[in-house]
Amino acid sequence: MPGKQCWDVSSLLGQQLSAERRLRSQENRQFHYTLPPLQTMSNHTFTLLFLAPGMGIDELSIHLYERIDDASLMGPGSDGTCLLEFDRQAASFPDALAMALDELRSALPEATILRVEEYDLATMGDVAARAGRTAESVRLLVNGRRGPGGFPPAAGRLGARTKVWRWTDVAEWFEQTLGEPLSDTADSAFIQAFNDALEIRRLASRLGKRERQVVAGALPAELAVA
Repeated sequence: MPGKQCWDVSSLLGQQLSAERRLRSQENRQFHYTLPPLQTMSNHTFTLLFLAPGMGIDELSIHLYERIDDASLMGPGSDGTCLLEFDRQAASFPDALAMALDELRSALPEATILRVEEYDLATMGDVAARAGRTAESVRLLVNGRRGPGGFPPAAGRLGARTKVWRWTDVAEWFEQTLGEPLSDTADSAFIQAFNDALEIRRLASRLGKRERQVVAGALPAELAVA
């Protein structure tokens, strides 16, 4: 009888293990079929401009070195701003930027993140260099003396005489009006919108409730947050 009891226990254990194996097999097959497609990861290098009041450059360097990997600190500038260059691997540039933003906010909760540092404003000479044209060619386009006209209006001035344009507007005009896509402009619209969002975030604390509502109402419905 002891042998019979042992066999019964072994048999029951074997049935249990067999059932568990079948269950695991079913779970593995189900998991296999629900896996999302693999995403191609790319390297993205970019720089965030920020203010960190109350911290000297040596203290700030050590603080960030201990908390953020693969980032290089530069500054401060004459206005107290610092630059932090990130090198991140992600499926897209927005994903990489979101990752870096979370890291910097976690490491420096009191910091004011101003913008992604990019050549978002361009003089006439900058437009010529980036578009591969002469300064005279761009001047004629701006003044409507060459091409179909309708060059984007300037976004502002540097000093009394030098106009500057948003690079996103210029790149869009070259592509849609002249049929000349410019290189390195894939993320220009996103960076401009992202920087504008950071500026709204910075100013929000100075606005009253009604002012915030009006600003939110100016945004597309999918972006507006009252």
